Amino acid sequence: MSRIQKILITFGVFWLSLWLATVLGWPLSKLTGGITYTDTIFNAFALGVVMSLDRTFAAILAGVLVTMVVTGRKSELWALIVAVLYVVDAPVHYRWFHPATGWDRLWQSVDLLFPAVACIVAAAITARLRRKGNTARVAQPSAGG
Repeated sequence: MSRIQKILITFGVFWLSLWLATVLGWPLSKLTGGITYTDTIFNAFALGVVMSLDRTFAAILAGVLVTMVVTGRKSELWALIVAVLYVVDAPVHYRWFHPATGWDRLWQSVDLLFPAVACIVAAAITARLRRKGNTARVAQPSAGG
């Protein structure tokens, strides 16, 4: 598989994952709407994770898909492009009536970065399981003799 094909696959998977995130957004917002958070650091992280659940699920699926579709020894590295795109081209916009506090900036940062981290972790786990399965198949003796 050529490098151009891998790049096109990676960008295509990212684009499809954004559509999936849009589809997942409405049902997840019904589950997570109305939750109240206090001004602790833990709650800032929790709010960031909850606000990014739709993009996180889509990023996990995108990381797994890119790792499975792209062939090569280091196929999980192509999921890094998807993760970078989730940070650079994130459809996240914040509008504030008052200046944002440090707590606000913390949950916004978690909201922005959590899908990318989840994408990388999912791709790494998929690649490890894929390699483990390949080595197990190679190590098994054939039944024919």
